[in-house]
Amino acid sequence: MNISTESPVSQTARQPTAEEREAATAMLRMISGIHISRAIYVAAELGIADRLAAGPLSSAELAEGTQAHEPSLYRVLRLLASLGVLAEGEHRSFGLTVLGDRLRSDVPASMRSWAMLVEAIGGVRTFEPIIRTVRTGAPGVDLTYGMGLFEFLASHPEHAASFDAAMSERTAAFAPGVAAGHDYSGVRTVVDVGGGKGTLLAAILRAHVRLRGVLMEAPAVAAAAGPVLEAAGVADRCEVIAGDFFAGVPDGADRYLLANVLHDWDDDRAVAILAECRKAMAKDGRVLIVERLIPDDPEQALPTLLSDLNMLIVTGGKERTNAEYASLLTRAGLALDRVTPVSFPYGVIEGIRA
Repeated sequence: MNISTESPVSQTARQPTAEEREAATAMLRMISGIHISRAIYVAAELGIADRLAAGPLSSAELAEGTQAHEPSLYRVLRLLASLGVLAEGEHRSFGLTVLGDRLRSDVPASMRSWAMLVEAIGGVRTFEPIIRTVRTGAPGVDLTYGMGLFEFLASHPEHAASFDAAMSERTAAFAPGVAAGHDYSGVRTVVDVGGGKGTLLAAILRAHVRLRGVLMEAPAVAAAAGPVLEAAGVADRCEVIAGDFFAGVPDGADRYLLANVLHDWDDDRAVAILAECRKAMAKDGRVLIVERLIPDDPEQALPTLLSDLNMLIVTGGKERTNAEYASLLTRAGLALDRVTPVSFPYGVIEGIRA
C-alpha cells in the first residue's frame, strides 16, 4: 500500500498539473449542468427560437416580445451564445445556429417540448430529494408530491399536455426507424400498447399500407389521438381503445408494441404488462419492445444512462440491458428472439412465445 507522507496542508498547497486543471474545468461544466438546462428551458418556454426564425433580433426586441426584463434576458442569451445555441452579433443581437434551431416548434428534430419536460414532471423540486431516492429507492415525484407521476399528471392537466407533447416529440424521432427496422410481412394487426397519441403507430401504418392498427391508451390520452391519426391519413385503419394495460390488452393481434412503456415500471409490473401481451397475442405473434439500448461503450451509453437516472427520480422505473429484457421476457412466458438497433439510442427487442 502506498501511503503518502505529505501532510494535508502540503497536499493542498501543491499546484495542480495541467491534466488536473483540465479535469477540474470538465467537472465544473458538469456541476453547472443545471444552469445550462435552466437557460435552455427559458429559451424554450419563451419561444425565443421561433421568434428568431425570420432572422436575428436584439435582446431588447426579444424582451419586449416576451415581456421579459431585458438585462436579465440578455444574460441568459449571452450564456446560450457561448454554448453555441445562439450566435451573438453587434448591439446585443442574437440569431439562430443549427443547434438553436432545435428549439423551434416547427422544424424536423425539434427538441422544444423536451426542453420543457422537467417542468411537466413537477419541476426541479422533483430532483431535490435525490439523496432520499438513492437511499430508499422512492421516486422523487412521490417524495415531493405524495403521488406517482401518472397520478400527478392526471391532477395537473396543464402539465399533462406538456408531458404528452414531449413524448410525441421523442417518439417522432425514432418512429421512422421502427417502421423500417422490423419485418412486417405477414402481419395483419399491430396493437400499440400505451402508444400515446399514436405517433409511432401512425408511422408504421403509413409505411405499411395493408396493416391495421389498434391504439390502446388511458382515456384522457386516447381521446386526443384522433387528430394525429387523421393528419397521418391512417384513421380509417386504426381503432382507438381506452383502457388499462395492467387489466388486459386487445386479443388476437400479430404484433404488440411497447414503446417507452416498460422503462416506466419496476420489474414486477413490467413482467405483468408483458404477460398480458403474451396472453392476448396470436399464435405466431411477437412483442416489440422499443426502448433505449445500453451500449458497452460508456460514452455511447450516456444518453441512456441519463434517461435511467431520470426514470429513477421520476417513476421508479429503469433503463435495462439486453440481458435484463431477456429476463423479463422469460418471467412472462416469452423468449428473446433478437435485438435490432434502430434510431440511436433506440432498439427493438423482440419477444416470442417460449
